[in-house]
Amino acid sequence: MDSITSEPRPSCDLCGSSGELAQGSVSDPDGNLQGTWSFKRCTDPACGVYWLDPAPRPEEMWKAYATYHTHTRRIENRFAKAMLSLAHRFIRLAQWPLWVSNGLKQEADYLRFMTLAHEPIGTLLDVGCGGGRFLNRMQKRGWVVEGSDFDEQATQKVTARYGIKTHVGDLSQCALPANRFDVITMSQTIEHLYTPEATLRECLRILKPGGLLVMTTPNVNSIAAAEFGRHWRGWEAPRHLHLFSVESLRRLTQRAGFEVTEAQSYTAGCSGVYRVSHTLQHPAATSWFSQLGLLMWSYRKELHEHRMQKTRPNTGQNVLIRARKPSH
Repeated sequence: MDSITSEPRPSCDLCGSSGELAQGSVSDPDGNLQGTWSFKRCTDPACGVYWLDPAPRPEEMWKAYATYHTHTRRIENRFAKAMLSLAHRFIRLAQWPLWVSNGLKQEADYLRFMTLAHEPIGTLLDVGCGGGRFLNRMQKRGWVVEGSDFDEQATQKVTARYGIKTHVGDLSQCALPANRFDVITMSQTIEHLYTPEATLRECLRILKPGGLLVMTTPNVNSIAAAEFGRHWRGWEAPRHLHLFSVESLRRLTQRAGFEVTEAQSYTAGCSGVYRVSHTLQHPAATSWFSQLGLLMWSYRKELHEHRMQKTRPNTGQNVLIRARKPSH
């Protein structure tokens, strides 16, 4: 296991208020970094953000991403992999009528295009573009797309594979022209940022008047977060530096100058979070048969969480924010 140098962050860097311990003893879910981390919760009711304390120094953070895409424990047995892949297909087929009737399929379709399926085609920037699959999907639909990411190797691959223009580094460092984009998307990105409010203000600057910002991020008030405690996959220490609820991210987005038009949580796709969280909590089960049982259980949990939104709104796995730059 590798070590990473961290520094204390005793107060909320978004509003300066003091914090109280929200969750301690959180370890790297990938098992590659030594030590444990804690999350503080801002005591200012007008803020309410969670943040990592202590947190890696910016110059050390690259160590946390060395194996970032290894999100689950690998099953090396090829037979097991084949069986689980087949099981995925059968379970999805069996659950299809329930997903349709309960609205999960509609929710998944809405999120596949980051809510943009019925928006007018224009210019789009994806902040934290990763491997570029979303950008490629939107480019095929006629959008003029660009991406940005901290990982230079990732951006080079996106450009080489898809012919998409990319930018490297913090959004403010990219120095993009003002009023350039119709839409900016940040899918599971804002939680990784040292300065989320500064990034939102930069988004505001480079969006056209009336332009749209769409964000998703793990929901710290989710049912799964409460169920799994320090084993919840959404903590993702030490890569996640800030975590939000629907309300705290809505407030932050408004403070940055946006007009929020949609703020809610969603459930579609959360079965993977349940599987990994359960495995972190109970690491002994590794046979393909136990993995099959875990797979079936996780899909039931996803459906249950989705149904619970009727009586416990804004407790889904992820937060969704849609916001506009004022047109005047």
